[in-house]
Amino acid sequence: MIKSMTGFGRSELKNELKAIVVEIRSVNNKYLKLNIRIPELLAEFEDKIEKLLKKELVRGTINLTIEYKSCDVMPKCVVNKDVLKEYYNIIGEARKEISFQQDVTLDNLISLPGVLEYKKDLGNGRTEDDGFWHELEQVVKLSINDLKKMREAEGQNLRTEINKWKNKISALLDEIETMAPKVVLDYSTRIQDRISTLLAGTDSKIEESDLHKEIAIFADRCDISEEIGRLKSHILLFDNVMDNEEPNGRKLEFIVQEMFREANTIASKANNSDIIKDVISIKTDIERIKEQILNIE
Repeated sequence: MIKSMTGFGRSELKNELKAIVVEIRSVNNKYLKLNIRIPELLAEFEDKIEKLLKKELVRGTINLTIEYKSCDVMPKCVVNKDVLKEYYNIIGEARKEISFQQDVTLDNLISLPGVLEYKKDLGNGRTEDDGFWHELEQVVKLSINDLKKMREAEGQNLRTEINKWKNKISALLDEIETMAPKVVLDYSTRIQDRISTLLAGTDSKIEESDLHKEIAIFADRCDISEEIGRLKSHILLFDNVMDNEEPNGRKLEFIVQEMFREANTIASKANNSDIIKDVISIKTDIERIKEQILNIE
């Protein structure tokens, strides 16, 4: 089964404590490229999210975004009273020693390091150890599965298009295979007519064995049966790879390159305008297949 690298997935978790929304967008890429955008509050989970994505996805540029909102009304910033008292006592002792009379306000003390503490609370005091990661992991997995379903559906659309061009190539190959033997026959007729014309009215003649030798050399030079066979073999392999459950985009790219190479060889050896015309159509269809394959995982 082939899968597209283009898709979108979304999932969310909402309860009385928090709301988590995960969205994943993917486009084609030769390799796997991850772009993760999450709130600073969830930064500690970024490595785990990255590992999860690498485990589930093989190719493509993956853009993952997480929106997180805590419904907890608890303050996220608290005053460390112990530190505040310690600062106050130190300043009081310093004032006695240096006869410092200026008042120190609470605003001055609050600005000192360590007095204000910012709590990275994930809602109702829940932390990674309390199971928050398990909840976040499930939401991310659901969005990945949603993405995979869309990529599978898009993959089937790609396969439909690819099969259309592939079937055209097979039909053209059958035509070329039918025309190929006639190329030698036509050449044999032409060369005999030409020799007869050139030698008309003279006593000169060409040995029949020499003529047959020339025709045999031409037949060997323009023989495309092996190339046709290999191209048909590549098409069968192409079908087998598309049926494989594993990610197969890179393999298909290689097969298409080989198909194009065989088509070029046929064109260079054919020595027939009708065959060359069909080969041009084959190469055009191979290019269309190649464009579709660039989107396959």
